Amino acid sequence: FTTRPDTIFGATFVAISPQHPLSLEIGNLDKEAKKFIKFCEKQSSSEAEIEKAEKFGYETSLTVSHPFKKNVKLKIFIANFILMDYGTGAIFGCPAHDQRDYDFAKKYNLEIIQVLSEKNKIASNKNLPYLGDGVHINSDFLNGLCIEEAKETSINKIKECNIGEKTTTYRIRDWGVSRQRYWGCPIPIIYREDGEVIPVPDNELPVSLPDDIDFDSPGNPLEKHPTWKYTTCSETGMKAVRETDTLDTFVDSSWYFMKYCSEKIQNHSFDDEDLNYWMPVDQYVGGVEHAILHLLYSRFFSKALSDSGVGNFNEPFEGLFTQGMVCHETFKTKKGEWILPSDTYEENNQFFRLETNEPLTKGPSESMSKSKKNVVDPETIINTYGADTARWFMLSDSPPGRDINWSESGIKGAWKFINKVWNLVNENKEIFQISLSDNEAETETETENYTNLKKITHKNLKDITKSIESFQMNVAVAKIYEMTNFLTTFKAKNSPEKSALKESIKILIRVLEPMTPHLAEECWSIIGHNSILSGQKWPEFNKNYIIDELASIVIQVNGKKRAIIEIENNAEQDEVLKQLKMIKIIQIPDDLSNIRKIIFVKNKILNLVL
Repeated sequence: FTTRPDTIFGATFVAISPQHPLSLEIGNLDKEAKKFIKFCEKQSSSEAEIEKAEKFGYETSLTVSHPFKKNVKLKIFIANFILMDYGTGAIFGCPAHDQRDYDFAKKYNLEIIQVLSEKNKIASNKNLPYLGDGVHINSDFLNGLCIEEAKETSINKIKECNIGEKTTTYRIRDWGVSRQRYWGCPIPIIYREDGEVIPVPDNELPVSLPDDIDFDSPGNPLEKHPTWKYTTCSETGMKAVRETDTLDTFVDSSWYFMKYCSEKIQNHSFDDEDLNYWMPVDQYVGGVEHAILHLLYSRFFSKALSDSGVGNFNEPFEGLFTQGMVCHETFKTKKGEWILPSDTYEENNQFFRLETNEPLTKGPSESMSKSKKNVVDPETIINTYGADTARWFMLSDSPPGRDINWSESGIKGAWKFINKVWNLVNENKEIFQISLSDNEAETETETENYTNLKKITHKNLKDITKSIESFQMNVAVAKIYEMTNFLTTFKAKNSPEKSALKESIKILIRVLEPMTPHLAEECWSIIGHNSILSGQKWPEFNKNYIIDELASIVIQVNGKKRAIIEIENNAEQDEVLKQLKMIKIIQIPDDLSNIRKIIFVKNKILNLVL
């Protein structure tokens, strides 16, 4: 099973779960394999814990034939990081594009084959694994395709060869409603002395937790409280004991957003009129740890309320986007004490503690957490560089759906860009005092310089708008970089060019506002506006300036590049084939009637399968 069939040409090993039927069969014949399986069984089965744990594998004597590479055999490992309930409990490892697979391959000296590259640039081994977007290389019939195109093409190929199929898997697991801890909503149940288990009557709700709680001793503090749990049954007068478990906080937080719809309600739960006006929520953005449980419980509550006649909606959220986490390396002393990154220094590729100069062990980059102290104080960043710099770096580093690694060099790079925009606006603020209107300027002769500026501005505006709407903030950031770099080198020589530059800078400031609001508002003020920028209408791109005249189409035969032809932008498949027949290219047959299959991606690729 894989979620990335497009990386099949980078597969260098196969790993199966210790609970996989094949693993158990091998264990019955191989004592060492059985010992390894028992070792794995002692580890936590939590996906989060397995992800952080060191990766171990046992090399079996079996191999698997690669589906598309003749005579290539992949070794089969039993691995501690493969879960039996994920997919089929068997995966192929692509070390060049998966951190977990990369760590495993390095540990067991396995081959690493890069099959994805940013703009055809080959990453050095120092930069692997490469986890970003890009185009496929070293991938036969997938060469030149982006990830989504390659996924679809590879799935179709797998189906065509009758060796697999596309499927959807569900990973929801049951989750305990109760927790043995103080924090959480009390479960309104009492256990009567006659053995009856009964709910607390409505007129005695809500059950309040005690304030005089002792956290010093281990275990559930409610269970050990001297008086709180002891009560009586109001109906019979019998002695009773309260339930000391509390509801998981996921349960508590699964309906609170509905209370926001009616802020003044005090004495009852919800106001139907308010709920029907505001709900469902348009867009839910949350961390990956909330993607399953919080969403699951929220849907449960919404559907239960709907069945009870509350509100006219059945689903709580219209859209869901799961964001990645901010990560940082961890540092430990020999005694196992976690150390803050700010309390370390580096010397000759070794890290030391500032206070004592004792050597430290640097661990992997993990989600920032107080427990592991791999956190960066936001106040320090804000005081040194400003909040916008931190925002800009986090949005530019990687797609919002993926984790980002915090780095000092990254934050400094973001700070340089913030200054670049600030200088650009200040250096050109005089042109906003020119009385010549944009319309008057447009009537004058348009120069090549003017046209280039218009094209770059409106093409980037279109791409930035599309990227923000599709949560590709890092792509929007890249386009803003491109636009800013051009504007810093642009020299306006006449009125039309000054008018175009004014428009471009205004657009730049507006599109920066979602990412760097403080910088954008200041720049808006500098160019003479008293109004608040965030209240301004989003600019619309001019279609006259976003038409690219020609597109470069890569011509492939059986997945191998044979030529590149220039053709009118957005040309259809038949138009490309027609031009291909008119051009005599070696290794491309003159007669195209016997082509078995044609794979066509508009403006990018035409692959002829013979």
